[in-house]
Amino acid sequence: MSVRLFLCLFFCSGGPTVSNGQIQIAQGSDVSLNCISNLIQARWEVPPLSTPIRVNLGQTEYLLIKDFQQQSEGQYVCNNKTTKFELKSASTNDETVLFRASQGDSLFLFCKGLSSSSLMATWSWRPHHSDHSTHLGQNSAHFGNRLSLSLSNKDNDFSLTISPTAWSDSGRYECQLSSSYLPKTRTVFELVVVRGTLTGLLLKLKFCLSEHLNLLNFLSVSSTVHTDRQQLTEGDNVTLQCEVSHELQSVRLYWINTETQQNFPNPLQLRNVMMGQRNWACAAFHSSKLKALIPLTLNISQTLSATARSPTPTPQYLPTDESKRANSSEDLRTTPSSQEVRQQDFILLCVCTGFFFILTVLIGAACWRKRIKGDASPECEPICNLLRAEDEDEYTVVIFQEV
Repeated sequence: MSVRLFLCLFFCSGGPTVSNGQIQIAQGSDVSLNCISNLIQARWEVPPLSTPIRVNLGQTEYLLIKDFQQQSEGQYVCNNKTTKFELKSASTNDETVLFRASQGDSLFLFCKGLSSSSLMATWSWRPHHSDHSTHLGQNSAHFGNRLSLSLSNKDNDFSLTISPTAWSDSGRYECQLSSSYLPKTRTVFELVVVRGTLTGLLLKLKFCLSEHLNLLNFLSVSSTVHTDRQQLTEGDNVTLQCEVSHELQSVRLYWINTETQQNFPNPLQLRNVMMGQRNWACAAFHSSKLKALIPLTLNISQTLSATARSPTPTPQYLPTDESKRANSSEDLRTTPSSQEVRQQDFILLCVCTGFFFILTVLIGAACWRKRIKGDASPECEPICNLLRAEDEDEYTVVIFQEV
């Protein structure tokens, strides 16, 4: 192994140690490897149970072994160069820089001593935005139930777990192991949190102005969404922003299209976003080594249809010409027009009017017969009186003509 490769491995994994030709890595730490090939695309051969993150940019394959565990042990081979990794059995005076996502990630900070007697451990945390340290275990209100820590362990294992990690967890974590006859062991972890955001979304509001007129109004707003599946539509403009909780020297941020493996500078402006631009990843490089790859999926739908009838229509995909014709013919068969509705109402009104007219005539005829016989019932009395008044008027007119 060359001296250059050894130095890269040392700084990328946060102070590993070498034993019997194998590089020892603390549990929960990260290992970053590069492989460059001038002839064909470089490819790392990894142990069967290892599942590292791979990124291919040009002729270089970046390998990130995140949260190193027992299944990550073994040989890693590229271009006939072999590197062996194994788990570290105890903490040493190391300083490690770890990158984690602001959502969905977990953090394991290894702190363990090898001693036949019991050791004492103290954990402290100093946020990047503060000058004061907090003793974890005594005051862990910030983390709530996300933090798991035991300060009394017969195996002298005082490792700390935070799950899930949050943006505000960024800072410097320190573990000190001590005993009455052994020197103190001090292990430091610096946590940098990474997140991807969407800004400058172009939102659509759809209104129905009348029964036959639909209008799409476009309202441009500015918003920030942290790695959420924000709803977008084809043709929208969006800016992808990659952020880190703490600025470190030699940290570079890029956006990678995980489908095409193309990389773009940060921030990235996407104009007229398309369906093929869904899957992205925010890549954080530290000293030319891949330290984090935070996925960001854009929820893109096709253009909304402008032919909806409802005042608050549900989103629809833009139909083709054939589907438009099919939908139009189906609407004609199933939905009556306003003219047809008016015709039906007119017919119903005529039927009701005719029915009441016939009913009135029948009741009048019955009352007239009752009056002639002199036994009109009380129910018919109003109608009979009306008929009697009409008869009297007619009789008066006849007499007046005779005179």
